[in-house]
Order: sequence, then structure tokens, then C-alpha cells
Amino acid sequence: MSQILIERSNKLNNIIESPIVRMEGVKEAAELFGLPKHLVRTLALEGKIKAVRVSNSPNAKILINVQSLNDYFNSAVIGTVEPETKVGGIQPIPVRL
Repeated sequence: MSQILIERSNKLNNIIESPIVRMEGVKEAAELFGLPKHLVRTLALEGKIKAVRVSNSPNAKILINVQSLNDYFNSAVIGTVEPETKVGGIQPIPVRL
């Protein structure tokens, strides 16, 4: 297990230090960071990390900017402020299209 973590750490260090932008498929980027593919794909589709589609087809391969994914997790913090809750009345429901 520790050998896997060392290899993954070495791969990440090589990526971060490279001057050329490294793009990986969703599966490869997820494996590199030890994340679920669904999470990486969702971050890309929501625009939270830099990514591109290879063609105009909705089923086209998505390429992830690995440095952007790394930066996203380096700057991510858990907020301690709880959302304001209203009692009664009509409240909007957030919808993602």
C-alpha cells in the first residue's frame, strides 16, 4: 500500500513541476488522484476544474487539466457557515440543468 502511495506522489510531483499542460481522460485523472470517476466528471461539467471535450458530441471524451484538478483540491476548504434557513413560506429549490 505504501509503495502505491509513493508512486502516486512521485507522479503528482512530476505533473506539478512540468511547464506543459497535462491533460488526462476522466478515468486516468481519477486514478491519479484516487478519486471516483463520477466526481472528476462532475467537477469538469460544473466548470470547477478546467476540462475540454474532444469533439462536439455529447458523448465525446472529456480531457481534464491535471494541474487544475490539483489546484482545486489544494484550495478547497470546508465552510463552517451554515446556510440560512427560513421557516415557513415558499423557498426556491436550486435546479441544475
